[in-house]
Amino acid sequence: MIAYTAVVEMSSLPLMVFLFFPYAFLLKCTEQYHARLPSNITGLSDSCLRIPCEFEADSTQMNNGKIFVFWVKTTHSIQVPANVVYNGTTNMTKGFSHIEITGNLGKNDCTTVFYNVMKNHSDNYYFRVEIEPQQWYFSYTNPVYISVSDIPQAPMLKPSNLQEVMEESTVNLSCSAEAPCPSQPPNITWSYIPEYANITTQLLEKPNLMQSVISLMTFKASYKDNRKNISCIVSYLRNTSNDSTVETNMLLNVLFPPKETNIIISPSASVPIGTNVTLTCKSTANPSDKMNYTWYKCGEEKQLIFGESLFFNADTKNAGLYFCKAENELGNQTSEGIQLVVENAAALESLYLIIGCVGGVSVFLFLFLLVTLFLRMRRVKSFVERETDTDQLHEKPVQISTVYANAAFLESEEPEMPNAKNDIVHYGEIDFSSPQIKSTTAQSSGQETTIYAEVCNRISEHMNMNDLIQ
Repeated sequence: MIAYTAVVEMSSLPLMVFLFFPYAFLLKCTEQYHARLPSNITGLSDSCLRIPCEFEADSTQMNNGKIFVFWVKTTHSIQVPANVVYNGTTNMTKGFSHIEITGNLGKNDCTTVFYNVMKNHSDNYYFRVEIEPQQWYFSYTNPVYISVSDIPQAPMLKPSNLQEVMEESTVNLSCSAEAPCPSQPPNITWSYIPEYANITTQLLEKPNLMQSVISLMTFKASYKDNRKNISCIVSYLRNTSNDSTVETNMLLNVLFPPKETNIIISPSASVPIGTNVTLTCKSTANPSDKMNYTWYKCGEEKQLIFGESLFFNADTKNAGLYFCKAENELGNQTSEGIQLVVENAAALESLYLIIGCVGGVSVFLFLFLLVTLFLRMRRVKSFVERETDTDQLHEKPVQISTVYANAAFLESEEPEMPNAKNDIVHYGEIDFSSPQIKSTTAQSSGQETTIYAEVCNRISEHMNMNDLIQ
């Protein structure tokens, strides 16, 4: 028993030493500095890529020196110059068109933007800090893996498992898309926007420091939204002629009672006796697999039949106003009435005969009126033409040439009228066809007096011959 104790005591010393040194080693490791980086990040080719970054360092050294950073691919060692893609001391970039430190290094923010990334840039990238002139440096051993793709990631649409929503209930949909390049954020649009929907879009930073664009759409569900396919469409700008577009879809399933209930009648709402008539009740509802239809006729207290359609051979007793009621588990709706007219064949023939007679008489009266108007217009036109000719004759001037009179004849102030007993009157002939001179001899008191006159042929027809001679 003692010997066993001694062995234990002797063996306890190396065990204590073994436990002490590993503990000291762990303390030394916990004093190492760390960089906060995403473990992996995906970029879009021909675009930029933002890498969020935060780092730890000796605060005393940082306050008393100038900070420079490095980015090294594949390994954290800078012993291979070809692996150094960014050298902060010389501001040198290798393998990329441009690398920019956008974070505030003095506040431990090492966020960096890589521009114009390509697929061959996919690799592990390590971060390193150097502080001068103290010659303090540290290479962080946790890398970020950059994956570059030609196709952007599909947006995330939530809730992804939206199954059924009640009519008039509020629906909230969110669509989020990664924003790897802050200078070219993605643009989000919706393929279907319900009535009175409210949409807001903003750029957010997630807990892992990655950025994303999120679009929220809020609306009240309507029966018109049922079975509508909603797509969240995201477009990414790139340094190429074509943009990249991806989308995520979902189908709305809105539950509602019957809507837009109406009756369809075939072949028409007015049929002759003996016609096969079909009345069909149509309605929109969800669910629709358990719809019930009931038929009513105005003036009859009881319902006619149950079913979507009503069939019968038309008779005068079938004429009337019909209604139908559609019903599902959420409610019901009654259609507007539709009037069915059943026509008697004999009465219909009489009606057609009367319509034909009235039409024939109307046509005859119309033709008679047209002929009467035509004849009257012809008479009016003839009268107007005659009146026009008469007015033109009245307006023609009478041209009379100079009249030469005997001096003895002119001396008498009052011309003597011929005496019926003693005086002889000679009448002259006047030709109106052409201008000429005619003489007239009058014997008065035993003397002859000759009167010469030149008459123009343009004398109005209505002038009196005796007035002309005098």
